[in-house]
Amino acid sequence: MLRDQEAQHAVPVLRRGSLPHATMMVGDPPALRHAPRAIWPWLTLPASLTAALQRAYGKSQIVRALLLDSGRASPSPIERSILCMRRGERIFWREVLLHGGDPAYPALWARTTIPLRGLRHGLLPLTRHGTRPIGNTLFRHRRLRRSPIQAESRPRFGQRRWQRRSVLRRGSAGVLVEEHFLPDLPCWAGRGRR
Repeated sequence: MLRDQEAQHAVPVLRRGSLPHATMMVGDPPALRHAPRAIWPWLTLPASLTAALQRAYGKSQIVRALLLDSGRASPSPIERSILCMRRGERIFWREVLLHGGDPAYPALWARTTIPLRGLRHGLLPLTRHGTRPIGNTLFRHRRLRRSPIQAESRPRFGQRRWQRRSVLRRGSAGVLVEEHFLPDLPCWAGRGRR
C-alpha cells in the first residue's frame, strides 16, 4: 500500500537530454542525508517545479500562484553575495504561494529575486507575471544556465522546512529562485491534496 502511495505522489523522472540547458547537481549532499525520502525527487529536480507540480496534480487541478508581495528593494546581504551585486544596487523581488487550485493548500512558497540591471538583459517580462507561476517561463529560455542547487532545512512559518535555491543566469544577469516545500506538497503521502 505504501509503495502505491509513493508511486502516486512521485515526481516524474526526466530522461537524459530532456533539459539540455540545465547543468546542476545538488550542493552539499551531507546536508541532504536527513531529508525525508519522499522529498528527494523535489529537492534534486533540475527542471521547473511548477511543471512537476502540474504533473503531480494531474489535469484536474491547474497550478496557480497566489501573489503575496512584490516590489523593488535593496537586496539582503545573502542575495547580494549570491547574485554578485555591488553595494547600492537594487532588486526586483516577488513572493508567491504555489497551489493546485485551492490557496488554502499551498505546496510551495517561492521567492524570485532579480537585480534591476538584469531587467535590461531580457528579464523584464518576469516582473509582469502577476498570479502566473514564473517557473514555466524561466525554463523556456534556452540561454539560461542553472547554478548547482543548494538544499537545506531551515525554520520557516514556525516549523523546519526543506528548501532549495539556485541562480539561473543569462550572461551576466542572474535570477535567484528560492523554493520552500510546504506540508501540502503532493509527495507527502496521505497528507498532500490531489
